[in-house]
Amino acid sequence: KDYEGSIIGKCTNCGILKTFPSKKNKLFNPIITKSQDYEKRRKEFEIMFSPIVSLIKKHVKPNTAILDVGCSSGILLSLLQRNKFQIYGIELNHEAFSYAKRKLKKNVFYGSLAQFLKRKKQIFDCIIYNHVLEHIENVNDEFTLINKSLRKNGALIIGVPNTDNVIFKIRKKYWESLLPNEHIWHFNTNYVKQYLFKRGFKILEVRFENDARKSYPLYKRIYFTLLTFLNKMIHTGEAVLIVSQK
Repeated sequence: KDYEGSIIGKCTNCGILKTFPSKKNKLFNPIITKSQDYEKRRKEFEIMFSPIVSLIKKHVKPNTAILDVGCSSGILLSLLQRNKFQIYGIELNHEAFSYAKRKLKKNVFYGSLAQFLKRKKQIFDCIIYNHVLEHIENVNDEFTLINKSLRKNGALIIGVPNTDNVIFKIRKKYWESLLPNEHIWHFNTNYVKQYLFKRGFKILEVRFENDARKSYPLYKRIYFTLLTFLNKMIHTGEAVLIVSQK
């Protein structure tokens, strides 16, 4: 209740959490960009994004068209381009879009998926929502657009923070990935898997990740290393990456 000017509500039916910002909360902004931070830590983010590239290479044919929705400054797109995929990116924040456009020159578009589809009719072999879906108010409408723009048997890759993990259950509102001024939705793995199933998608692979917290003091890193170990023991993590097929 009243967490950073918002209330986080829980659905009594499915258990999903949602942020309800008060009208007085001027800090709430689901389109916050971290493009400058991404560029300063480019090598670090390239390492973080490498599992996504590996999953795509495993499940998507070479030289096919991939759309990264919410591509930020284009680091993931650059990695995919190096691996000979046809890349397209959409970014709703103008600053981040400008970074990506300067680097990649073409096939980077400003706006939402809905705005993109009004300008360009394109069918993709793979669509990526990497830590983007939690920022979108109407997920049902977004999936209607995804179905229109994803080829039959195409891959949909979703990465989101996962509330069904040991660290969140212990830390609650102090969990670093909660971000109530940025995230509208706070997903859990089972919810996303069931949602995809109801939308006609087949789950191909599930991967979990945990924050290394390298900047934390040693005693805190030891504490979180223990919690991360517990997450791995029960096959969960602070973030989940799900590969599905239409």
